[in-house]
Amino acid sequence: MIKTVFFIAFLSLIRPLVANAEISLSLSDDADLQVNIFDAQGESLLVAFPSEHGITEGLNNLAEALTARGIEVWIADPFTTWFLPEAESSLARIPVSAYAELITKAEKTGKNIYLFSNDKGAGIALEAARAWQTNSAGLLSGMILVSPDLYSKTPVAGEEGAFLPIAGATNLPAYIFLPAKSTLALRIRQNVEALQKGGSDVYIHSLTDVRNRFYFRPDATVLEQQVAAEFAAQVVQAMKLTSSFKRQRKAAELTTVENDSSSKTTGSLREYSGQFRPQDFSLADLNGQDHSLERHRGKIVLVNFWASWCPPCVHEMPSMSRLNDAFRDRPFIILAINLGEKTEDIHGFLQQHPVNFPVLLDPEQELPRQWKVFAFPTSYLIDQQGRIRYSVAGGIDWTSDEVKSAIGGLFDQ
Repeated sequence: MIKTVFFIAFLSLIRPLVANAEISLSLSDDADLQVNIFDAQGESLLVAFPSEHGITEGLNNLAEALTARGIEVWIADPFTTWFLPEAESSLARIPVSAYAELITKAEKTGKNIYLFSNDKGAGIALEAARAWQTNSAGLLSGMILVSPDLYSKTPVAGEEGAFLPIAGATNLPAYIFLPAKSTLALRIRQNVEALQKGGSDVYIHSLTDVRNRFYFRPDATVLEQQVAAEFAAQVVQAMKLTSSFKRQRKAAELTTVENDSSSKTTGSLREYSGQFRPQDFSLADLNGQDHSLERHRGKIVLVNFWASWCPPCVHEMPSMSRLNDAFRDRPFIILAINLGEKTEDIHGFLQQHPVNFPVLLDPEQELPRQWKVFAFPTSYLIDQQGRIRYSVAGGIDWTSDEVKSAIGGLFDQ
């Protein structure tokens, strides 16, 4: 049974009396931060900052598994504290100072302190660590990050993504769990370079055939469930590795830039005004036939980047087939470029989800990098002269009046 207690200066007197507890941690501004405590008697303490997905069952299961290995876990609960919905927009409303104070409270336990977060939560976790650094001479043993999304927002398809300033102002040792089935895997080198810019020691742990949120997905595959079951042991090893880089580090310099994250950049077809010009390619489809932009010059070409493990990709494909039917008598073609999956897996997928357009193979995953793909699916509409005219990051209904009108307008030019 979970009990509710209040944080007091003699935290060590409370800890042995409870196995699991929710505490209300008093902050310097008279506010209280709710924290879920998973008690353990070992020498390490993992402070977890939840992501936009909230405090998931998978996160609680991880905490319990770590506790069984002697690692204490504190999970901050900003959603209960400030009555926030579990959404990405809520993260910007969490006061970083509150998280920094939580790290200070954790430091007073005398244990080795590690930070944990995932997805968009990684950014605020890094900000909290730096805020703590500016006011403390203590040591953090490392940061454990799962699929960290350190971009300020998903860019418009065809444009470069901008990192959060904190990515280049982090110098603590970081261990990144990298699901191979993710857009982060395409750009992990850029993410590592951003962190190293501030002086961070970075270690990458690639998880083969695993998607983002693998340890709390309601649709987790059997393999993802197996990886989730072993995740606590892997986190323990990650903690050991980052602690080997543990040393005194002053806060890295932070460059303040205006962060425009207000405008929505995904889920809608928009006219393309960027500078990116499509590079030609030569890729074979599942039947061994080669395709290139030059070969299809004079047609409207819908270039779609997709993967079978991407739910929005799967969801939009039937509408793409209907779109192809609608323009079957016009100079129009869809080229669906798969993200490096095995041919037999693609065949198996298409048996259940048949399509009426070519599926191209890109085993080296080079094209999504060249074409500035930051989200799956991402699509481009190429006009008869080979220019990008429209783009979309995310899945859409390709049979909507808006889309068909945009494509119809291209035929008339």
